[in-house]
Amino acid sequence: MTTTKIAYAADEAIVATNWDALASSDWATLPAFDNTVNLYIDVLVGGKVHFDTVTGVILASDSFDIYAAALYDKDVASSYTGGIDTAFTANDTSIAIDVEFTPLNLKLMAIVKPESTTEDTEQSYNWGPVSIAGLFGGIMPQKFILVGHANTNDALLAAATSDHVVNAVGIHYTHA
Repeated sequence: MTTTKIAYAADEAIVATNWDALASSDWATLPAFDNTVNLYIDVLVGGKVHFDTVTGVILASDSFDIYAAALYDKDVASSYTGGIDTAFTANDTSIAIDVEFTPLNLKLMAIVKPESTTEDTEQSYNWGPVSIAGLFGGIMPQKFILVGHANTNDALLAAATSDHVVNAVGIHYTHA
């Protein structure tokens, strides 16, 4: 009799430097995660966001919001949900002129908030794991990107020396 078991791939880092130095209300994407080779049934994503009090004042009402966008047409590299047609970083002119960018059409993954008792203390906060397939109706997209939003009163994240971390763990099944 065949036994099916869940198996987890090794952690895969998603470079998170695009989230460095985000000012209040800035948006930035991370590099795309390509699932067209591994064909995972799901990917768990999580990490940590660094709140920086050196560049600004962090309030208890501030947050860093993390969204996902999926490629909906495999033949068009710029067809991500939310109207995203290119990767962008903080203060990138491509987002300012991208009239199709619609944040309300993104899938909200996590809201990272500072502790209310020590909100203006420089520290990192863990988030996740979040199922990517779960965000898209149980079907794993071929490619996805993460989009960060500094929903803050002031600059939220440290400069290039920050310690933002995003890891992805692919899930597949084994049969024996």
